[in-house]
Amino acid sequence: MMNFKSFSKFIDFLPPEFLHSLFIGFLKTQFYKKNDSFENLKIKVFGNEFKNPLGLAAGFDKNAEVIQGALNLGFGFLELGTVTPMPQYGNQKPRVFKIPEVEAVIQRLGFNNRGVEEFLDKLKKAQKIKSILGVNIGKNKNSKDFISDYHLLYQKLEAYSDYITINISSPNTPGLRDIQEKGNIEKLVSSLSTIKKKKPTFLKLSPDLSRKNLENICRLVLKNKFLNGLILTNTTIERDELYKKPVKNSWKLKEEGGLSGTPLREKTNKIIRSVYELTYGKITIIGVGGISTGRDAFEKISMGASLLQIYTSLIYHGPNVVMSILSDLSCSLKRKGIKNITDLVGKNINYD
Repeated sequence: MMNFKSFSKFIDFLPPEFLHSLFIGFLKTQFYKKNDSFENLKIKVFGNEFKNPLGLAAGFDKNAEVIQGALNLGFGFLELGTVTPMPQYGNQKPRVFKIPEVEAVIQRLGFNNRGVEEFLDKLKKAQKIKSILGVNIGKNKNSKDFISDYHLLYQKLEAYSDYITINISSPNTPGLRDIQEKGNIEKLVSSLSTIKKKKPTFLKLSPDLSRKNLENICRLVLKNKFLNGLILTNTTIERDELYKKPVKNSWKLKEEGGLSGTPLREKTNKIIRSVYELTYGKITIIGVGGISTGRDAFEKISMGASLLQIYTSLIYHGPNVVMSILSDLSCSLKRKGIKNITDLVGKNINYD
């Protein structure tokens, strides 16, 4: 029987965005269901009980189309979006490039989505689903007032989500990552802090952030009660890791956009460890970037992440990767004599 990797190579001539739409269509059927439970992976974070710490990263289900279908893969939670106030097409195609030699993707989608009204309608219909749903919000490309965009989105979606992520780190929207700069980030957080009703709130940061700005944001999260933690990290514009292995279609390496997948793993691990130390383990860290095995998950949690998210590994390993990661992670805890995943967070324990 053909495994997913073989099948993936067989259809690799098709455009990545088309393949993604096929995957979305597959999940809409809800044909695939994996509901295995691992007692030692249950964790309580920001007042919510998670059946496991592995979630779906933003960018996969931009329009909240396949909430139940995605949960059927075995995820402990989902992050939907990124959604913007108004619908937008995003950047011109082609804008997604697979680099299978290193299980990576370069994409410059540009927050393509159908806008908050359709997103909200689908989110309302999903309220009966018993799972933790986060929403990832971003400004429109041509917005003249980014703070108003985030205000509007936060107030519309807050009542129908379990947490909100403020995306200020995608490299594919001009000027977006400038919001992370000192002065800009304080202005945004201060403004959002005036909203009376609040859900747990996260900032999603870039892996290319300077040490100075990273330290500044860590101080901000510690002192501002509006923020609960950080998602580490978004995609990178750096390409150093790609040149360590021969790549067949090397022209792809020069494509603009954010790089995700295996080459991001070590970079995000280091940032997670730094943030955990800078914040004295007092904030919630959600780790993203290069997770495709139980070992990868173990390492990020050991570095300081309480929760994890994946996306690119689904592209290369298929729907079974969720249960594969969780099963391996659960077994690794038992092998190490660790009773619960909570006891691994920030302990810097070696996987081997």
